[in-house]
Amino acid sequence: MGPLGQLTVEGGFVRLEIWRPRRQRGVLWLDVQESKGRRVAWLDGSGRSADCWDGCLLDTVRKAARWVEETPCPHRLTTWLDEGLSHLRGDTEVTTSQFTVGLCITSMNRLWQLRRALPLNLLQCWPHRQWVRIHVVDFGSSDGTMDFLLNRCRVAMDCDLLRVYRADLEFWHASVAKNTAHAVADEDILVNCDGDNLLGPGFPQDVVLRLTTGSTGLQYEGGLGTCGRIACWRSDFDKIRGYDEDCYPMGAQDIDLRDRLEALPNANFQRVNSTKYCQAIPNSQEDKIVNCAPLYGQVRWGRMDTINRRMFKWRLQGGQVVRNLHKDQIGVPAIRMSPLGPQAVRRGLPGCSASAVD
Repeated sequence: MGPLGQLTVEGGFVRLEIWRPRRQRGVLWLDVQESKGRRVAWLDGSGRSADCWDGCLLDTVRKAARWVEETPCPHRLTTWLDEGLSHLRGDTEVTTSQFTVGLCITSMNRLWQLRRALPLNLLQCWPHRQWVRIHVVDFGSSDGTMDFLLNRCRVAMDCDLLRVYRADLEFWHASVAKNTAHAVADEDILVNCDGDNLLGPGFPQDVVLRLTTGSTGLQYEGGLGTCGRIACWRSDFDKIRGYDEDCYPMGAQDIDLRDRLEALPNANFQRVNSTKYCQAIPNSQEDKIVNCAPLYGQVRWGRMDTINRRMFKWRLQGGQVVRNLHKDQIGVPAIRMSPLGPQAVRRGLPGCSASAVD
């Protein structure tokens, strides 16, 4: 194994002992049932899943980075691939935080963006996996999105950095979809991350730092395509009952959410202009409305955006900070998906303690 670990066989089980500078030594055991050709799973001393080496995710990350770096864009996109890969090599300590952060992502037939952005975001969030969770809700995609999530991103699901859901929505409606993704998240802080957004290294830490040093809400608006990157306390999101669902399916829903968060008592909303944290894969206005209901077929995105802006402005001027009062629950029901099905029963292993490597 080299200087940081040693493989041995004990009682018919493969034992991996790992030690790192300044860290306590840990012992893992090979999970024979879950390990396959390019995927090696490890158990801790109590027989619970502790780690996974997944070559599929590494391939996916490298392909995503290559595509992003070669994509023509008004502002050249940066993937920070080497820094992200260092997290998987164990060069970065697992971080802790007083507050948990939920990154909320929605998708409907947008695999072409999700497969480029999500792997890179998982990489950057890896050292924060004890307090950060990425929630991806797919709304009946027919382009292979669910297969990609369950198979190419499985290692992130195994360590609970990534949670995947399926929800029924016949046609795309941004407010309904985003409310669904926020509703399944139970973290202290909620962040809307459109499926084309690239988070950048240290993004969750930046969110927590700003929200614990005076800001009550954040909008990372410094780059094309990140207007919807809004972070707020869960309590405030619940207080205003999320995105307004009584509107056209696309346009201005993010601006309206921001304006209503700003309208809360004692609000101190901050707009963040950062090259590091404000990147997104470019898409056209036609791409944004392609999955909307046919009855909107003659209404372009720009027209939807204009009408929604006017309507939201009237409502806010009329004191309607809280929306969706006609609904018992915002969003639509979602089911959490898993590549494993029912939780497998883990067996005890001989002669090992409960210590494990992060």
